[in-house]
Amino acid sequence: GKRGIEKQPFQLPDFIAATGIEKIRQAYIEKEDSKKLKQKQRERMQPKMGKMDIDYQVLHDAFFKYQTKPKLTSLGDLYHEGKEFEVKLREMKPGMLSQELKEALGMPEGAPPPWLINMQRYGPPPSYPHLKIPGLNAPIPPGASFGYHPGGWGKPPVDEQLSVNVVGVFSFHWSFFCE
Repeated sequence: GKRGIEKQPFQLPDFIAATGIEKIRQAYIEKEDSKKLKQKQRERMQPKMGKMDIDYQVLHDAFFKYQTKPKLTSLGDLYHEGKEFEVKLREMKPGMLSQELKEALGMPEGAPPPWLINMQRYGPPPSYPHLKIPGLNAPIPPGASFGYHPGGWGKPPVDEQLSVNVVGVFSFHWSFFCE
């Protein structure tokens, strides 16, 4: 396995666990532990079947009524060890900050993200060159102002003549960035 990943023990699917097989199996294991070695060897040579019986109707319902499909990977997606434990980022979108993240970063309402000044200095992230980032290549929220004071949105955008160009750069509306 990989270092740092503690593999979780196997868990039965919910529709199988609902049959009560775990309780029956646990009772059988406890009964086996109380037997002596000679009894276990005799049992191995002449096994007796049918000790763990479950009602057929319960089994039928589990596998034909309540069975659910397992989670599969998409076509062409290669499996590797620990893939089921990876974080799935389908609901995440680059550039969108959740309320939970804003609270964790201690951002007041209408304040810029802490990395905005560095983005203004070095440019947008290379993985997302066309990402619209407020204060960098998109409008800042209404009521916000550029500047380096607390809550300020850094340096204003400038054009080729180094004149401040707040309106011309932004041709979209702020509601595009709101969730």
